[in-house]
Amino acid sequence: MNKEFFRDPTGDPDYTIGGFWFWNDIITDNKTTEQLNMMNGIHADQPVLHARFGLQNEYLSEDWFDRIDHTINECRKKNMRIWLYDENNWPSGNCNWTITMDEEYREHFLQFEKQELEAGKKYSLDLTRKQYINVTAYDPNGRKIDLLSSHYDKIEYISKETVVIYAVYIAVDEYEPIGKLCVDYLSKEAIGKFIETTHEKYADHFKGEFGKIITGIFMDETRFCNAFVWTKTLPEEFRKRKGYDIIPYLPLLIHNTEQSVYVRYDYYDVISDMYTEATFKQIYDWCEAHDLMTTAHFLGEETLATQSYFGGDMVRGYKYLHVPAIDHLGNGIGSLDGKFAVSASHNYGRSRISCEAFGASGWDMDFESMVKISNWLFQQGINLIWMHGFYYSIRDERSEDFPPSYFYQWKYWDHMPMYAKMAARMSEMLSNGCSEAEILVYSPMETFWNYFEPDLDIKTGFWEEGPFITDEKAKFIDNQFQLVCNKLVDKNYDFNILGSDAIDNFEVKDGKILNRLNGETFTVFVLPLVEVLTDKMVAFLNEFTAAGGKVISYYSDVKYVVNKNGKHMTKEELPKLDASKITIAKKIGDIVEECKNSIHLPFEITCGVDEVVHTKSSYPARLIDPYIHDGETLYGIGVTRYLKDGFRILNFTNYNEKEEDLKIFVESVDIPEIYIPETGEIISSKEYEKLDGGYEIKVTIPKNRTYFVVCKL
Repeated sequence: MNKEFFRDPTGDPDYTIGGFWFWNDIITDNKTTEQLNMMNGIHADQPVLHARFGLQNEYLSEDWFDRIDHTINECRKKNMRIWLYDENNWPSGNCNWTITMDEEYREHFLQFEKQELEAGKKYSLDLTRKQYINVTAYDPNGRKIDLLSSHYDKIEYISKETVVIYAVYIAVDEYEPIGKLCVDYLSKEAIGKFIETTHEKYADHFKGEFGKIITGIFMDETRFCNAFVWTKTLPEEFRKRKGYDIIPYLPLLIHNTEQSVYVRYDYYDVISDMYTEATFKQIYDWCEAHDLMTTAHFLGEETLATQSYFGGDMVRGYKYLHVPAIDHLGNGIGSLDGKFAVSASHNYGRSRISCEAFGASGWDMDFESMVKISNWLFQQGINLIWMHGFYYSIRDERSEDFPPSYFYQWKYWDHMPMYAKMAARMSEMLSNGCSEAEILVYSPMETFWNYFEPDLDIKTGFWEEGPFITDEKAKFIDNQFQLVCNKLVDKNYDFNILGSDAIDNFEVKDGKILNRLNGETFTVFVLPLVEVLTDKMVAFLNEFTAAGGKVISYYSDVKYVVNKNGKHMTKEELPKLDASKITIAKKIGDIVEECKNSIHLPFEITCGVDEVVHTKSSYPARLIDPYIHDGETLYGIGVTRYLKDGFRILNFTNYNEKEEDLKIFVESVDIPEIYIPETGEIISSKEYEKLDGGYEIKVTIPKNRTYFVVCKL
């Protein structure tokens, strides 16, 4: 435990807050020096240098690089670091909207024309109108009739029986007004062009500062703009990865037959991997070669639906980020965006997780609300805060760019020195160890894909409502999954969410599940709302239950087992979960009770508030882009655990609007110490009683504050 840093958290810029420093006006050396002095004065020592609306200097010009060079020299004097934001505005990948001028580098996507044709009626289609790649009729028995291969310019077809016809074509948005924002994130060529026009230019000017003053590069809000994304290399990549041609089966992405579940899994699996490899791995590899770190957040982290629409299996991208991130806009708390990201980060062996926080909260945002949000983020597992933002200027319309500015223009600026120190203490305290969450909750993403029918009228996520879920079963899965996770949060049973892609990082050991990358161990596996599992997951769960592990099933009935290589088994060949060793939970409350019976908690609140209450436990079948959290909150006492240096750190956070008196039993070899992030005080418990196995202590936690109770193991 670094007590010296906790008392005076000003010596290491790696743990300080960073501001999204909006370069949004005429950038001059004198003003950048003045503003860096202000940041350094409160120890916000790692700004993210962010070209933003209102910038008067030419982006990526020699003038631009001269201003950055001056910034680097000033940071060197002050022991500060900078992160480079990789774009002018957002989303990342466009190089100031130049990459997408070439239609080849713009996102392509599938559109579906569906028509029910009665027996004896005529179907006509002019094939020259659009880039049709599949026209198929399905009869009531699921038999398909290929209408495209035998026609060239026009299809004319009369059916002997009633059929449903799907005409599938490849579309691309015009550059204006929206296509300019939609880069092809599945294309290694497009992202390679982005690296060439952005990253390489920074390397030409500042390679000697990489890994020194320049810590890394921030990517922002990458996303698919349309449902059913496509790219020219997808058919070839699909064939390599799955062993068959996807094009004849494209209607099954929205048409239901016995094969649909496999086609949908294969499609989403391939686009998820292509997205991960073309975008995140390619940039990660470049940064690794240039001694830089990568950090990024995606769009739509909140729910299964938003993750599917905007990224397939979005969380796979976290494996190629040195510092995975989320964005949490607005002043509401209680969503699962942080838990999804933190879980994936741990599953892929990452220890630092950041959040672009507090944006779009409005100029009336108050300091106490900011502290409450911050403490909630840290309790989720975030351990690095990016302030959204530090505005270089609030002149004219700049003041309305997702405000407020938390810089010198903010009415609570005089409180920021205290906050910056508090956040640095918490950041260091919750880094370089591992969480002690004993529950793994499986993400039923493959099952969700089988039912997910996005509204194809939603063309893009930019400043629109979306994605809409049209299937009731998909809505149920998405909603219930959120309720399961948030009920565990309410009862202070911490957990990680596990996606199938990360399973190779885990093993069964001594009757528990071990994350080989960071040493986290899990006692209970929750399997909610699952009908589709990978063959690896089936084998893993059977191994776990055979070793005496606890699996709790909630609304799960595994009907389909899918294989990564596309060679899916028949029903007769399917590996089976050993149902005799799985506990069935009929209600969400049953999950909590089974966890209580299976997990030994090394603490107990023996007197006082001992749980959390969500005012909003799930999000609807549609979200707004950008989604601004407003109105939802938490009440009560939240508790999470973190292991580090032979100590257990218990994070007690008071979400109530009044101080709370608690009596807590903790397992500890010595008298527990209380670390107070707001002041840097470290005090031994004065009111305590020695009991078998530990101590019972009394603690009074002020409203909206976190206290760490540190116990020696």
